Amino acid sequence: MNRIAFFFAAHMRWAWAGMLCIGLGVGALVWSADVNWRQQQRLSLLETEAQRSGIEIMSSTLNGNLMGSITLLGLIDSDIKQDATNGLLSVNANIPAKLAAVGSSFDADGVFVVGSDGIIKTAWDRTSAPSTGLNVQFRPYFQMAMQGKTNVYAAVSMARGDRAIYFTAPVFAEQAKSTSGVGALVARTTLDRVDGLLKNRFDTALLLSPQGVVFASNRSEWVGRLAGEVTPQRIKDIRDLKQFGTLFDSTEPQPLPVAPTTGVQSMGGVPYAVAHAKVNWNDPSGDWSLLVLEDLSQSVPWKFTAARASVAAILVGLLGWMLLHLFKGRYAQAQASDKLQLFAQTQESQLRYRTQMATAFVHLQQSDDVQTLCQNFLQESHHLFGALQGVVYVRQSETTPRMQLMAAFACGDTAPQELVVGEGLLGQVAAEQRSRVITTQQQGIWTIRSGLGNATPGAIVMVPIVHNTTLLGAVEIAIQDGADQFAHDHFAELTQLLAMNLQILARARHTQQILADTAAARLASAELLGFQQTLIDAIPYPLFYKGPDARFVGFNRAYEKAFNVQRETLIGKTVMELDYLPLEDRVAYQAEDEATIASAGVVRRITKIPLADGRVHSTLYYVAGFCKTDGSPGGLVGTVVDLDALGEEDRS
Repeated sequence: MNRIAFFFAAHMRWAWAGMLCIGLGVGALVWSADVNWRQQQRLSLLETEAQRSGIEIMSSTLNGNLMGSITLLGLIDSDIKQDATNGLLSVNANIPAKLAAVGSSFDADGVFVVGSDGIIKTAWDRTSAPSTGLNVQFRPYFQMAMQGKTNVYAAVSMARGDRAIYFTAPVFAEQAKSTSGVGALVARTTLDRVDGLLKNRFDTALLLSPQGVVFASNRSEWVGRLAGEVTPQRIKDIRDLKQFGTLFDSTEPQPLPVAPTTGVQSMGGVPYAVAHAKVNWNDPSGDWSLLVLEDLSQSVPWKFTAARASVAAILVGLLGWMLLHLFKGRYAQAQASDKLQLFAQTQESQLRYRTQMATAFVHLQQSDDVQTLCQNFLQESHHLFGALQGVVYVRQSETTPRMQLMAAFACGDTAPQELVVGEGLLGQVAAEQRSRVITTQQQGIWTIRSGLGNATPGAIVMVPIVHNTTLLGAVEIAIQDGADQFAHDHFAELTQLLAMNLQILARARHTQQILADTAAARLASAELLGFQQTLIDAIPYPLFYKGPDARFVGFNRAYEKAFNVQRETLIGKTVMELDYLPLEDRVAYQAEDEATIASAGVVRRITKIPLADGRVHSTLYYVAGFCKTDGSPGGLVGTVVDLDALGEEDRS
């Protein structure tokens, strides 16, 4: 799921294009399916109507009243039976009257009796001369009547040349049980009845003969067309039937533009529903066919289909939008989760680094002298940054340009013991007070004139040791990885810790010297107390001293000013009585003082102490116990160095 979300989020433009194509495709499918469904509905209705119309045509012809009348006459009328079996033309005056009665009653154009020899014996005709004496032996309707079958036969009249329908019933011999006829009674009508059934009911309606000839249609220009492939043999066979008169004598029939089968067909680029129904007229050539067509472009309007297709496309588009929105949200969620994980990893890395730096700070702070401090710095550089080698040079004073080697890591005896500011790469770094990182060649030996001499590390890192703007020394380490993977800022921070501790040690040494001198002067002679007090007061840092009972014996003015107290009110008291310190701190100080006095030990640490200005200051707290001349505990001397004030002095 995430991979799909990432893919779509990364290719959002293509995703929208794909969704658009899918929407259009679904719209096209809905359009096609809807059109097909509605066309099939219209086709089904049209097929039902075609079957109904076919049945109606058979009901009005083969099963109609006219057919029933001539069938009854062929069965029971003795005059017609005698006329059909008479070899001569009829002279019975009753027969024409009967034929005229049938024709007039059922709107026939002509009615005639055909003998067994195929000669019309007696005829009645409404509009022209009777066709008496005409030989119709070749006509299929006569042949079917001789087989004892009624039939309806559509053909072109031989006498008049117009299209007509022949209703034929067999004439049976009197009292004969044979199913064969002895003649035929035929009624001829125009095609008006069939044309009336086809007219105004369908867009296009065709009555096809068994040979595929369009015999009747509500489109007169289609009469005489031929369904299927027009071949010379088919035309010859149709002409030999003489069923269609001279219709095909001079011209060949044009093919029908649709196939005589049920289905949806295209005609001139317009879809049509085509339905087919059989019309059984007992034609010896086979069944006639009713073929009806419906213009689907009119009965199946595109507006409704377009509306459905548009709705489907819009729904797919909305679904696609929701899906893409879901993928986008999933991608954003994954991105947020990745960022959160990255942030957590960064925080964890920062916490780990800060913990390591705090450990390094404590380690550096616990150093008693400069050499130990510098050596601890190189060890921490090895642990934190993977330093392979390293040297630390420290200036003895701010006035000398020379720096002394204070510590070396994995260098052997190759490191020079002294380095001049401005000479060599490391000397230039110290002079410029600007760090430098040099990447060595991947192959061969890179010769560097530096405190390390010749080396082949991945990179050389040189950093000046600067406290505020005061140059204290320089550091050079060799690392295995390339310069791009080196945490330069973190190493610079560790170097700043080194600079701060160097400054603290320098000030501590200065303070210790003052404390030692003061203690020696106090112990040398009581007469020097005033001088000692004056000397103590001259010390710019808060200073105090206590007797063997851990009670205050004296203070300097810096102490009074720092804590806003008067020495007269504090002398003789213990730290437990100093209300300007928190109770927890007083308890800790009291226990520490007693232990320091008893052991004549030394306590030095950086701690937070509230001063007279109301702020909590970072201070260097130093206490040293001493013994009397007899070796018994004599008390302690302590000082508080305001590191915040030192920083402000240095910045000024």
